[in-house]
Amino acid sequence: MSVDTFSLSRYRHSSWWSWLALTAVVTFTVVVSIVKGQERSVTPAYQSAVVHWFAGEPLYNMEGHGFLYLPQAALTFAPWAMLPHSASELVWRWCMIGVLAASCIRLTRLLGGDDRWFFAISASSVVLAWGCARNGQSTLLITGLMILAAADLSEARWWRATILLSLAFAFKPLAIVMILLTAVVYPQTSWRLAIGLLFVAVVPFLTQRPDYVISQYRACVQNLEITFEVGETGLWAQFFGMLQVAGIEFPSPVRTAIRLLAAATTLFACWKASRILAPERSAFYLFSFASCYLMLFNSRTEGNTYTMIGPVYGALLAEATFRLKNRTSTAWMIAAVVLTVANYELAVLVSPRPKAIWISPLVCVGVTGYLVFRLIEEIKAAVSEKKSAEKHAFENRIHDQSVAA
Repeated sequence: MSVDTFSLSRYRHSSWWSWLALTAVVTFTVVVSIVKGQERSVTPAYQSAVVHWFAGEPLYNMEGHGFLYLPQAALTFAPWAMLPHSASELVWRWCMIGVLAASCIRLTRLLGGDDRWFFAISASSVVLAWGCARNGQSTLLITGLMILAAADLSEARWWRATILLSLAFAFKPLAIVMILLTAVVYPQTSWRLAIGLLFVAVVPFLTQRPDYVISQYRACVQNLEITFEVGETGLWAQFFGMLQVAGIEFPSPVRTAIRLLAAATTLFACWKASRILAPERSAFYLFSFASCYLMLFNSRTEGNTYTMIGPVYGALLAEATFRLKNRTSTAWMIAAVVLTVANYELAVLVSPRPKAIWISPLVCVGVTGYLVFRLIEEIKAAVSEKKSAEKHAFENRIHDQSVAA
C-alpha cells in the first residue's frame, strides 16, 4: 500500500523537529551549565590543546585522560577555539549536529528510503546522540563524516570520500577502522587514502617548528599506549568489558587475537558485500560493520560512543518496518535503541554502578549478528537472481538458435 504525500510530509516534519529539539535541549543545557559554572564538556581539552600547540607546549599529560587524540585534532578544532568560550561551546555542537543530520539525509537516500526512513534514522540517531552532543564529543562529527564518505563511495566519488575520511581521522583516530576497510574493499581509494593521510601528517609541520611536531608525534604514540592500557584495565562499554562484568577474563594476548579475528571477519564481510551486492548496500554494510567493530573492540568505548551506531540502528529499523514488514525485526530494533539509550538506568538495577556498562555492548553483539544475517540473506538473493537471469539468457539463446535452424 502506497503512502500518501500528506503522511510522508508529516514524517519529514517530525524528523526535522527531532533534530531541532536535540539542538534546543543541548543549547539550553550548555547555557545553563556555563551560567552555573558547572560545565560538563570535553571541549576544554580541545581548546587547551589548541593553545598548547600554538605556544609550542606539550599536548599530552601521559595519564590516559584529557586530550587523547592526534596532534592534528588541535588544528582541526582551532576555528572553534578562536571564538569566545560560550560561542565556541555552542557553535561546535551546532556544527556537529548539523553534519550528523546531513549524513542521515544521505543515508536515507543511499538506502532508497523515503521520509519514513528519514524519520526512523533521525529518531534513533537523535536519542543516541544526546549524551555525546551534551558533552561536545567529536564522535558526533566523525560519525557524520564517515556516513557521508560511505555515500560517496557508493557513487565512486573516490576523492571526496578520501577527503572526508582523512578529515574524520584528523578529528579522531577511530576513523582508521573504516579507512583500512575502505582501502582494501575499494582498491581505487588505496593510493588516494595514502595521499590523504600523508597530507594530514604533513600539515602540522606548516604550523609549528619541525622538532616540536616530531616530539608531539612521539608523545602521541606514548599517550595512545597509556590510553590503551587504561582501557584494558578498566571497565568500558565494549565486548571485553561486558565479559568482565560476567566474571569472564581474557589475558591481553587472547584479546588481541580475538580483535584480529573480528577484524578479518569484518573485512571479509565488507569485501563479500562489495563483490555481490549493489554499491549502495555495500557502502551501508561497510559503515555498519566498521561501527559495530569499533563499539565492541575499541578498548575505550564509552556509553556516549554509541552515538556512532545510532544511524545503523535507525536504518535497520526502517528497513524492517517499511521494506521487510517484519514485526519481529521491528520490535528487536526498537528494543535495541531503547536498551542502548537506557543502558545505565537499567544495568544499575542489577549491577554495581561501575559495572553498569554491559547492556549496550550486549545489544550491539545482537545487532551485529542481525547484520550478518541480513547480509547472508541478501547475498543468497543476489546469487539466486543472477543464476536465474543466466538461466533465462541461456534458454533464450537456445530458443533463438532453434528458430534460426
